Amino acid sequence: MKWRRLGDVGLWAALSLLTFAESGARQDPYWFRAVCLAVLAFAVFGRRRWPLVALGVVAWTQIVILAFALGTTDGVQIALVPAISLLSYLAGRRETQLKHFVLLCSWSLLGMLLLALTVRRGAQATEAVLTWLLLLLLALLLVVLPWLIGRYRAQQALLASAGWERAERIEREQQMEIDQERLRERSRIAEDMHDSVGHELSLIALRAAALELDPSLPEAHRRAAGELRESAATATERLGEIVGVLREQDAPIVPHDESVRALVDRAAASGLAVQLTEDVDGVLAPMVDRAVHRVVQESLTNASKHAPGASVTVSVTTHKDDVQVDVADTGASQPVAAPSGGRGLDGLRERVRLAGGSFTAAPRPGGGFQVTATMPRAGGRPEPPTAAVERATVRRSAQRGLITAIAAPVLLGAVVSAVALGYYLVAGYSAILRPAQYDGLTIGQSEADVEKVLPRMQMIDPPGEGYHPPADWSCRYYRPAAPFSTNYVYRLCFANGALVAKAVVQSGSVPPTPEGNR
Repeated sequence: MKWRRLGDVGLWAALSLLTFAESGARQDPYWFRAVCLAVLAFAVFGRRRWPLVALGVVAWTQIVILAFALGTTDGVQIALVPAISLLSYLAGRRETQLKHFVLLCSWSLLGMLLLALTVRRGAQATEAVLTWLLLLLLALLLVVLPWLIGRYRAQQALLASAGWERAERIEREQQMEIDQERLRERSRIAEDMHDSVGHELSLIALRAAALELDPSLPEAHRRAAGELRESAATATERLGEIVGVLREQDAPIVPHDESVRALVDRAAASGLAVQLTEDVDGVLAPMVDRAVHRVVQESLTNASKHAPGASVTVSVTTHKDDVQVDVADTGASQPVAAPSGGRGLDGLRERVRLAGGSFTAAPRPGGGFQVTATMPRAGGRPEPPTAAVERATVRRSAQRGLITAIAAPVLLGAVVSAVALGYYLVAGYSAILRPAQYDGLTIGQSEADVEKVLPRMQMIDPPGEGYHPPADWSCRYYRPAAPFSTNYVYRLCFANGALVAKAVVQSGSVPPTPEGNR
């Protein structure tokens, strides 16, 4: 913090030195120097917190100076221009939003034009507009270009930081892999317990439920079978709680050789009323095949535990790009008090998500419960971008920033230049006073009669000949031909409503030769 403040003081001193040198040579008033120093101090010390505000304060100070100094013999103070370019670059480095920068530039340029027209009311509007277009070109070079370069430098810094962040992330991922390896075997055990032991306990509960509903057995035996079913359901729940301690959701998938058909047949042999509709063509990805098996297995387990006596339908259908699994039951034929922890459905939902699919489980409108899973046949989910992909993305962003930094000012400059040139030509062709018309004007002729001959516009760039007419005279300048075609112009001066003087004035480095241009 201390060195940062010292750097700010040094920057302010360097920029202030330029102001002192220029103001001393021009002998500007002390209040003007104090205002410039205060503006620079605010901009330098506030640029980090308010980068665009700091830029706007200095820019508007220079705009006010231009409005009052242009067109006078005092010249224009330009000591704040280096500060504007520097602050524009620093604003770009701090990733200032583009729309805010564009708004600042647009309002500043519009304010500069309006202020010039307001302050210099005696000047021609055409001359003020042309001057504004030229200042717009300078603004592209001194403000927009530094800001774009700052944005490009910020993109380069982002590219470098992205590399370090990627390296740190890889290091963290490696540590996570080490930690996961220690839990891998425990996860396998948990998977086996949940997939095999839990399923077998559910089948025991299903057989006990069948005995409980058998009318040929004595009441005591059926009651004992009911207690056995409840105990098996409780044991399944306790097993789920124990597995929850060991199980890791992202545990590796254990291969399973049992098909869906074999799973359904085994459940049917245990007394579950289940039907299978299977329309599968081709081979599914191993991850998807295992997920289909687990959806059917968990759904049958839930049906046997929570809906004893229900009929279950299982449907596995493949389409062009995906496979859909539906398991629906008709609901329990009698009240069931078996608890439900919800871990099985949560595990299915995560497994289907890892396979790149979607999963829904909800009661059916007509009674019962339905589980639906849809997964792509190829399986998988989008992997996080690799270091090469991330680096290429950031590099492309930086390259676009460089192209923008170069192309945008060039394109805008070309457009403004074309507009300024077109405006200059239109104004030049609208200020042509033909030699014959000029020769027909006489000293003493009324201004009203002269106005009938004069073109609708005056020259917007009259030659700086150093001519100082009397205070009550009003002088105008006109071209004898198209712009760039002659080396002289006509000057007409009026006073008291009459033409009091006319002259041919040199407009280039070659002495005027009006006779040769008629």
